[in-house]
Amino acid sequence: MALACASWSVNESMLGLFRSKAREAQISRLYDQILAQARDPSLYVAGRVPDTVEGRTDMMLLHLFLLMHRLNDETGDINAVARDLCDRFFAELDRAMREMGVSDLAVPKRMRKIADIYAGCASSYGKALGSPDDKELAEALMRNVHARREDRRKQAGLLADYVRRASAALAKRPAEELVNGAIPFPSPSLMPTSDP
Repeated sequence: MALACASWSVNESMLGLFRSKAREAQISRLYDQILAQARDPSLYVAGRVPDTVEGRTDMMLLHLFLLMHRLNDETGDINAVARDLCDRFFAELDRAMREMGVSDLAVPKRMRKIADIYAGCASSYGKALGSPDDKELAEALMRNVHARREDRRKQAGLLADYVRRASAALAKRPAEELVNGAIPFPSPSLMPTSDP
């Protein structure tokens, strides 16, 4: 009996290690997909999102929000995956700041600020997605992405349309498929503009 128990605990430990590596690979795959979509050139060219550290962070936060918004009401393992993905996202931001030379004392303050920005964006985008009118979503994107620049109003509207399409595409997929396969982000396909 003792031998069987010892064997069981060894097997459980091995299974836990396998699960841990499998979860790590799953989180990496989801993180990489969010990162790739956030780097889509049309967001920065036609959409005129500022091609800066802040602008790219805004796009990462937006795409993280889209997946988290879809998984928000899930429970169990799906919920755990969502939490692990958020942890990975913020851990990567922390690491990137340190690599850029931000001091150890300044990193926690910046991370708190980014976490607050994410919470604010998630709240305003989530509320706006609940409204049938795109105006509220476009206004939220004007504030958070385009720093209220009136010359970017058209781009904020195009970005709002993209966010709605992305949210609808994610809503059509079962949560298990989303966390175990490709995230069905649509192409931003923002129309170029001749505005300055």
